[in-house]
Amino acid sequence: MRIHEILANLLQPRGDASHLGEQPSVEDIISALGPRSFGIVLVLFGLPNLLPVPGLPILCGFIIGIIAFQMVIGKDHLLLPPWVGRRRLKRGDLARVVGRATPTLRTVESAMRPRWLALTSPALSRVIGVLLLILATALMAPIPFFGGIAPGFAVILLGLGLAERDGLFIVFGTVTSVFAVLLTITVTIAILKSLTFLIV
Repeated sequence: MRIHEILANLLQPRGDASHLGEQPSVEDIISALGPRSFGIVLVLFGLPNLLPVPGLPILCGFIIGIIAFQMVIGKDHLLLPPWVGRRRLKRGDLARVVGRATPTLRTVESAMRPRWLALTSPALSRVIGVLLLILATALMAPIPFFGGIAPGFAVILLGLGLAERDGLFIVFGTVTSVFAVLLTITVTIAILKSLTFLIV
């Protein structure tokens, strides 16, 4: 099953007991995603940064940072600290983000396939984890409105590459990450200079 199908099924309201409630915890979401949780969670928590959803971007940065740290230390399954796992989100907000992104995800996934598998090996996953740690920090930078778009997009590309074992998308994600980090640094410095000028 492709990622857009997994996310759609996960967030679609149903009458049975298996679907997520109106305010699922982060732990509920992780458990529902199953064994491909690393890559899919990166996609899921990278998407809200492309749209102005109040309250989600900083939380997304924290969660991506936790995922990245576990990749760096070589964990093969995702674990969250209780204070993060118990944090509740509005399913409607997540469903809205995923719904808007689904046509693009569907198009992108049609071009994906397992290739350049060495780039998705456990050893290189640690390197990708370091890159994701940097992106998580960029997501939490004090840039209003559009600050999370570039690093969020890079996280999505890397998540897709990991989930689908597509090394080409790992390359795309790495190149986008470099651009996103440089852009974040440049804009953050400009904001700090402006604030300093106003204070002085």
